[in-house]
Amino acid sequence: AAVGDPHIGSNQCNVSRLRTDIDTMKEYAVDSNGKPMLVALNCGDTVDNWAGYSRLMSLYSENDVSRQTERRLARWFLKDSGIRWLVWLFGNHDLMDREFSTYLKTINGSSLPMVDWEARFQLVFPNKERVRVDLSHSHKGSSIYNRLHGSMRRALWHENADIYITGHLHNWAIQHQEMDDGRVITMARARGYKWQGEYEIVHGFHNDQFGATILFVIDPRSPTPVGRVQTFADLQTGAEYLKWLREKRNKEK
Repeated sequence: AAVGDPHIGSNQCNVSRLRTDIDTMKEYAVDSNGKPMLVALNCGDTVDNWAGYSRLMSLYSENDVSRQTERRLARWFLKDSGIRWLVWLFGNHDLMDREFSTYLKTINGSSLPMVDWEARFQLVFPNKERVRVDLSHSHKGSSIYNRLHGSMRRALWHENADIYITGHLHNWAIQHQEMDDGRVITMARARGYKWQGEYEIVHGFHNDQFGATILFVIDPRSPTPVGRVQTFADLQTGAEYLKWLREKRNKEK
């Protein structure tokens, strides 16, 4: 589950949607045999963490949540929310005041990879199948015609991955296609949980209602590349499909 920018504590955080999705990630964290089933990636911007410039500090002054409370909420999200984390990114908001990322790294210890902006890694399954993941707070490049322009640019010229994931822009999109080199890739941007704030309203940005977290269901035993990754903008629907697929594959053994 690629968890879009949480912005916990922000006045614009969609708390009800976030709580519902957290409950889903907890419910499907393990299968009926107690084995790990659903793991999560944090795309960054866990909190607003306003700092540095007078304009940004003026935005912070409009927030009802103190810096200390932001820290407590972030700690809860990391340690006590019940989510089984795999990788945690620090986005631009997390890095505005470096004390925030240092604080989280300190309480995390070495139990979870926590990195600035992007992480590239492989998922290796028991049957030796590998899925390469390019997770970034955002990929370079933008277009009014394609929300995944940066990810496509990355797939064409930079990183040879199977899955490309971003957040940052508070909108969502999913794309699944075959490349000229034969790779079948999946690209997605997670919308996150910061619902329309003053900046978005003033500049006329659409307030997307779905895709806060994007779920990638990976089937390492799929007979074809196009069946290996299925993507869902609705977390609950995707989790139900994941459970069904796990049970189906277990019966086939």
